Amino acid sequence: MNTMLLDQKPKSGTGHKNEVSPLSLNDPIYIDVRTPQEFKGMHISGSRNIPLPDLHTYVEELQTLSREHPIRLLCRTQNRVKIAYEYLTNHGLTNCEILQGGITAWVNQGKPVVRGQQRISLEGQVRAIAGGLILAGVAFGFTVHSGFFFIPALVGAGLLHAGLTDSCLMGMLLAKLPMNRIGNSSKNIGKKGDS
Repeated sequence: MNTMLLDQKPKSGTGHKNEVSPLSLNDPIYIDVRTPQEFKGMHISGSRNIPLPDLHTYVEELQTLSREHPIRLLCRTQNRVKIAYEYLTNHGLTNCEILQGGITAWVNQGKPVVRGQQRISLEGQVRAIAGGLILAGVAFGFTVHSGFFFIPALVGAGLLHAGLTDSCLMGMLLAKLPMNRIGNSSKNIGKKGDS
């Protein structure tokens, strides 16, 4: 059973407790749909982490909060956030928008972030695994059996599909791994404070 985000205690990026003040009416609530590891590596102060695969469990709470606060969705660039925005607006959130350019644009504009231990992003994990599978398939194809050339062909087809549909099966599968799922990183989304 998931804990409601309103009931969870905010935590700082350094492990120290922060003074938490309630949001003023109409202050935006930033919802970061990246993985917990990406969020811990760097996030907007006061933002809350709801990884994309877990978003469905917080729809009702976000609907309630969106009546008083604009919901601003973000990810690293804007790939996952488009899926989150479509899902939430299809489930009745009207006070919801995408933070253009994601946290990458936020940092490039010189805006402050909370930094923690740097980890590999979900996109980075996909690229590393795809690259490793292609290299292994080619190496085994030349040295063991030509049937191994099927592996890089399959990965190439998957990458082509991901590019054309803006949906990555490998990314969705990696997002379900425990290290990429919501854990202690979700914060009380109705409170302000460094997360």
